[in-house]
Amino acid sequence: MSNIRAVRKMQQLNNLVAMVAELARPGYTIVDFCSGTGHVGIVLAHTLPDCQVILIENKEESLVRAQSRSTQLGLKNIGFIQANLDYFTGPFQIGVALHACGVATDMVMEHCIQAGAAFVISPCCYGFIQNAVKFKFPKSKQFEETLTYKEHMILCRFADQTAIQLPPERRLIGTVYNFLPVLEQSQTHTMPCKHFRLCN
Repeated sequence: MSNIRAVRKMQQLNNLVAMVAELARPGYTIVDFCSGTGHVGIVLAHTLPDCQVILIENKEESLVRAQSRSTQLGLKNIGFIQANLDYFTGPFQIGVALHACGVATDMVMEHCIQAGAAFVISPCCYGFIQNAVKFKFPKSKQFEETLTYKEHMILCRFADQTAIQLPPERRLIGTVYNFLPVLEQSQTHTMPCKHFRLCN
């Protein structure tokens, strides 16, 4: 990973943790969906010792690594569940997802809304957004009336064009279109929960 990309990833992690810390109260349960090796969840458990943090990840190897890291740090307020995010049915107050790829971002938002939980999400991989069993795209009425499925997919792929190794003019295209999938996600859901944040 390049130094520039590493710095950007650290900034995303720091910003996400800061936003969750602002929302969290003692006794809250915070769920790190699609947690991977626990970059977010472990930092949250360390930063918020009066909260319970649950990491949900479907890949065993990633979760084993997260468990090992949290054990080395002596964290007592952290739990681990190996499953797809749909299988988590426990109560929680805040949902978190850092780089939940493609449709996983929509799944996390939907799960949080159904639970009445706040959420802080930094989506990625818009180019992987595609129709699935639970979701058809475009999702919002406004986008559906304006764009065909193919046009929506093309715009999502443009939004993925922000990598630092791309030429500046190509990154600019990605930056311009980057807000479209987030805009559609926010228009699709009625937000019964008190707080939601989409970071990018």
